[in-house]
Formats: sequence, structure tokens, C-alpha cells
Amino acid sequence: MNKLLLSTFALIAALLLLSACTANNNQKNNETPKMVNAEIMIPGRIPLNKESVLSVKLSQGSDTVDDADEVKFEIWKINSKEDSKLIDAKHEKDGIYSIQQTFKEDGLYYIQTHVTARGLHVMPKKQFAVGTATEEELEKLEKESQKQDEPNDNSGSHHH
Repeated sequence: MNKLLLSTFALIAALLLLSACTANNNQKNNETPKMVNAEIMIPGRIPLNKESVLSVKLSQGSDTVDDADEVKFEIWKINSKEDSKLIDAKHEKDGIYSIQQTFKEDGLYYIQTHVTARGLHVMPKKQFAVGTATEEELEKLEKESQKQDEPNDNSGSHHH
């Protein structure tokens, strides 16, 4: 009878231990992932007809994101979104993805990155000047951008 009682106790203990491990794993899978942050980096004023490097730095919490599924840059001149170009970015290092771009027209532009990484999609957008665009034009652009209620203004994102 002791052997039967001991066997039953051992079986119950094993089942409890296994169910606790399973519950723990499910809890980890149900946690909401931390947001993927995408910081667009533009090297000051961009010269006309010269190759410039445009980059985005990806992070999640305190970690850099070096395993993004997709990183694309969309660039268009202000008021000409229909003429935008979508360019695949190259992973450099430390969560930095970049493209090289030559601009043939002065003016004000938008850049928006389309990032899919770790089950999340983020699309921050930033404005910048190329060539001889004036400070007055930049200020006007910033004021207009603050008035707009576009959902993708700086960091639109959603879960997949």
C-alpha cells in the first residue's frame, strides 16, 4: 500500500510540475511585445546632385534591432506624394539601416520609413530640405505638418 501511495503522490507531483511549466510558457507568449522604435536620421541640409546617406535606427527597449523583416524608405517632394519612390534599405550595423540617394531638385521633401520587425510595423515620417530651400520654407513646412491630423505623422504602428 505504501508503494501505491508513493506512486500516486509522485504522479500528482509530476503533473503539477508540468502544468506549472506550461502555464509559465503561455504567460510569456501572451505578453505584449515592446514597441519597435524607428529614428530617422538625416545629415542636416542635403546638397543637390550629390549622393547622401539617409538612415533609420531601430531599437526595441534597450536592444538594437538587427533582424528586421523589411525596411523601406519612401521619399517624396512636398505636395507630390503620388510621385513617391520606395527604396529597400540595407542593414549596416547596430540597428542602423540606410539608403544612398541623390536629389536632382531643390525643395522640401518627406521621408517615411516602412519597418516590419518582430511582429510589428512602424512608419515614422520626417520632413527635410534639399539644396537651397530657405529657413522660411522649412518653418512653413513644420507649421503645416503640426496642423495636419495624419495618422502616420511620426510613429504610426500596429500589431500583426
